[in-house]
Amino acid sequence: MSDPFAGATLNEPRFLAAVKLIERTGATGYEVAASLSPVEAVLRLCEQLIDGGQCRHCGQNTIFDPDPPSEDHLTELLDRMGCRYAWDPELATFRRSCEGADR
Repeated sequence: MSDPFAGATLNEPRFLAAVKLIERTGATGYEVAASLSPVEAVLRLCEQLIDGGQCRHCGQNTIFDPDPPSEDHLTELLDRMGCRYAWDPELATFRRSCEGADR
Protein backbone atom coordinates (compact mmCIF):
# COMPACT_ATOMS: atom_id res chain seq x y z
CA MET A 1 0.00 0.00 0.00
CA SER A 2 1.44 3.35 -0.99
CA ASP A 3 1.65 6.34 1.33
CA PRO A 4 -1.02 8.93 0.27
CA PHE A 5 1.13 11.73 1.67
CA ALA A 6 4.26 10.79 -0.26
CA GLY A 7 5.53 13.90 -2.00
CA ALA A 8 3.33 16.21 0.09
CA THR A 9 5.56 18.70 1.81
CA LEU A 10 4.79 21.58 4.11
CA ASN A 11 8.00 23.20 2.87
CA GLU A 12 6.26 24.11 -0.38
CA PRO A 13 6.34 27.94 -0.40
CA ARG A 14 2.67 28.26 -1.33
CA PHE A 15 1.60 26.39 1.85
CA LEU A 16 2.75 28.96 4.41
CA ALA A 17 1.82 31.85 2.09
CA ALA A 18 -1.71 30.43 1.76
CA VAL A 19 -2.04 30.08 5.55
CA LYS A 20 -0.98 33.72 5.92
CA LEU A 21 -3.49 34.71 3.23
CA ILE A 22 -6.28 33.00 5.18
CA GLU A 23 -5.23 35.02 8.24
CA ARG A 24 -5.35 38.23 6.18
CA THR A 25 -8.90 37.49 5.03
CA GLY A 26 -10.06 37.85 8.62
CA ALA A 27 -11.59 34.37 8.63
CA THR A 28 -12.95 33.50 12.04
CA GLY A 29 -14.05 30.20 13.46
CA TYR A 30 -13.11 26.88 12.00
CA GLU A 31 -12.97 26.34 8.26
CA VAL A 32 -11.88 23.16 6.54
CA ALA A 33 -11.10 21.87 3.09
CA ALA A 34 -10.03 18.33 2.28
CA SER A 35 -7.30 16.72 0.23
CA LEU A 36 -4.73 13.97 0.68
CA SER A 37 -2.12 16.71 0.35
CA PRO A 38 -1.96 19.41 3.05
CA VAL A 39 -0.85 21.94 0.43
CA GLU A 40 -3.85 21.21 -1.79
CA ALA A 41 -6.18 21.35 1.22
CA VAL A 42 -5.03 24.83 2.25
CA LEU A 43 -5.19 26.06 -1.37
CA ARG A 44 -8.77 24.75 -1.64
CA LEU A 45 -9.65 26.56 1.56
CA CYS A 46 -8.25 29.80 0.13
CA GLU A 47 -10.36 29.27 -2.97
CA GLN A 48 -13.50 28.72 -0.85
CA LEU A 49 -12.85 31.84 1.23
CA ILE A 50 -11.75 34.21 -1.53
CA ASP A 51 -13.51 33.27 -4.78
CA GLY A 52 -16.68 35.30 -5.26
CA GLY A 53 -15.99 37.75 -2.47
CA GLN A 54 -15.46 41.46 -2.82
CA CYS A 55 -12.07 43.12 -2.51
CA ARG A 56 -12.25 45.74 0.22
CA HIS A 57 -9.49 47.70 -1.50
CA CYS A 58 -10.85 48.06 -5.04
CA GLY A 59 -14.44 46.80 -4.70
CA GLN A 60 -14.16 44.21 -7.49
CA ASN A 61 -15.11 40.54 -7.22
CA THR A 62 -12.25 38.44 -5.87
CA ILE A 63 -10.62 35.50 -7.65
CA PHE A 64 -8.07 33.10 -6.13
CA ASP A 65 -5.34 31.88 -8.51
CA PRO A 66 -2.89 29.48 -6.81
CA ASP A 67 -0.82 28.77 -9.91
CA PRO A 68 2.43 30.50 -10.84
CA PRO A 69 1.96 33.41 -13.22
CA SER A 70 2.01 32.76 -16.94
CA GLU A 71 1.86 34.87 -20.03
CA ASP A 72 -1.40 33.41 -21.26
CA HIS A 73 -4.76 34.89 -22.11
CA LEU A 74 -6.42 33.26 -19.08
CA THR A 75 -4.38 35.38 -16.65
CA GLU A 76 -5.28 38.53 -18.59
CA LEU A 77 -8.95 37.51 -18.63
CA LEU A 78 -8.97 36.84 -14.87
CA ASP A 79 -7.44 40.27 -14.22
CA ARG A 80 -10.24 41.87 -16.24
CA MET A 81 -12.92 39.86 -14.41
CA GLY A 82 -11.98 41.03 -10.93
CA CYS A 83 -9.31 41.37 -8.30
CA ARG A 84 -7.10 38.30 -8.58
CA TYR A 85 -5.26 37.00 -5.53
CA ALA A 86 -2.32 35.38 -7.29
CA TRP A 87 0.89 33.61 -6.33
CA ASP A 88 3.97 35.83 -6.59
CA PRO A 89 6.99 33.49 -6.63
CA GLU A 90 9.52 36.33 -6.28
CA LEU A 91 8.01 37.52 -2.99
CA ALA A 92 6.74 34.05 -1.97
CA THR A 93 3.29 35.42 -1.18
CA PHE A 94 -0.19 35.79 -2.63
CA ARG A 95 -0.87 39.35 -3.83
CA ARG A 96 -3.96 41.21 -5.00
CA SER A 97 -3.96 42.35 -8.61
CA CYS A 98 -5.11 45.78 -7.40
CA GLU A 99 -2.12 46.12 -5.06
CA GLY A 100 -0.27 49.27 -6.01
CA ALA A 101 -2.76 50.08 -8.78
CA ASP A 102 -4.72 53.29 -9.06
CA ARG A 103 -8.23 51.94 -9.42
